[in-house]
Amino acid sequence: MANEMLLLRMERNKLLLECDWTLLPSSPLSAEKQNEWKVYRQALRDLPKTATPKVISVPEHADVLDFSSVTWPTKPS
Repeated sequence: MANEMLLLRMERNKLLLECDWTLLPSSPLSAEKQNEWKVYRQALRDLPKTATPKVISVPEHADVLDFSSVTWPTKPS
């Protein structure tokens, strides 16, 4: 399970980095939209507590995260 959680955290961290800009003081988003992003980001941070990820073994490659084994939060539009 350690490898699965590592892969989950790596993907989750990537998604968090992609939306860091939404909460910056210079963000062009309204307060309502920023709140939607805060909720999304919190759901991402909570994933390791709630998810039971699985990996797919690919011959001659490192294991990869089975994205369908995780219920990912919906990114705000």
